[in-house]
Amino acid sequence: MIHEQLEQLARLKEPEARSKLIRTLVGEYARSEDIEPSEMERELFSKIVLSVFDQLDRDARYELVVRLAKTDRIISELADRLAQEDYDLSEPVIESSPMISQQALTRIAKNGGDDKRLSVARRNDLSEEICDTLIARSSRNVVHELLDNTDAPVSVKATLALLIFANTEPAVLGGIAKRALKDEEFLETQKYVVETNCPLVPARLKKAIEEDDLESLAASIGDLQRDGGVSLEGSQYSRHEASIQIANGELSFDAILRTLFEEERMDAAIWLIGRKINLADDVVSDTLKSDADGAIMRLMLQTGIHEKTYRDFLKARCEWLDRSNRTIAELVMRYKAELKKPHYAAAQQPQNNALN
Repeated sequence: MIHEQLEQLARLKEPEARSKLIRTLVGEYARSEDIEPSEMERELFSKIVLSVFDQLDRDARYELVVRLAKTDRIISELADRLAQEDYDLSEPVIESSPMISQQALTRIAKNGGDDKRLSVARRNDLSEEICDTLIARSSRNVVHELLDNTDAPVSVKATLALLIFANTEPAVLGGIAKRALKDEEFLETQKYVVETNCPLVPARLKKAIEEDDLESLAASIGDLQRDGGVSLEGSQYSRHEASIQIANGELSFDAILRTLFEEERMDAAIWLIGRKINLADDVVSDTLKSDADGAIMRLMLQTGIHEKTYRDFLKARCEWLDRSNRTIAELVMRYKAELKKPHYAAAQQPQNNALN
């Protein structure tokens, strides 16, 4: 029966007739729950629907979503196409389809609206890369959804971004505390950054972890209004002031470092650089405070940062130490030339480092 309807669909030319037959076919295809379609039937059904997709009316597309979005009866290509529809149609596919591809989810995380990103954040099959992108690019409601979703992995880089936010945003700090209560692996990451004296850890979070009292922290922040002014670590912030974004909407080592420069957090930048190249914080700090431009450049070359990040670093260093910036252009040119040398080019290749 299905084969006959598929053949009829392939012969039809009128868009209205095609839409009507698609709705009929989808209904029959979805109702046969006790009979699993073969791989050939999945492929044939999905390919034919894709071939006429742009001619289908909204009712036909809606029928596809309602009947098949949460099933494995379509191929990834059709699920990905349905995810491109407006949010009213695409929501079930984005949030629940087992067939949507990781590539499609990545595209939504990078370029989708926050409504679609919110649906991605609720999935139980997310990669660290997708979560990193969501945290770097999305509004805070998406970040909170990810923190609530214990199936969503949170990398060390993502943790650093969350801590940057948490320094001025109590709601994020509360979300971190609540996640740590439910997720042992996430808690271990927080303990790691505390034990390594990361300056990004808010004092209240550090105290709660050291005293094993995350419940009190989560409860106290849970009572705050998210849309009003807030007080944190002795400073008052308005709702708009407490909205830090990660540089360029990325979550790379360079982007986190640039964000710390923008926030004038040289203490945290020193910690981050030290973790990246396995040097003690005081060694990094003493080197950056010195007048030895060559030693500073060699240290930063080990991190593999881009020349533009190096320029931002030099500007931040001049502000930090109240020094002249007249040599920055020359130093950047020297750095750029060194990066091209074979023994430093290797530093820019991906390494087994949680900060890459």
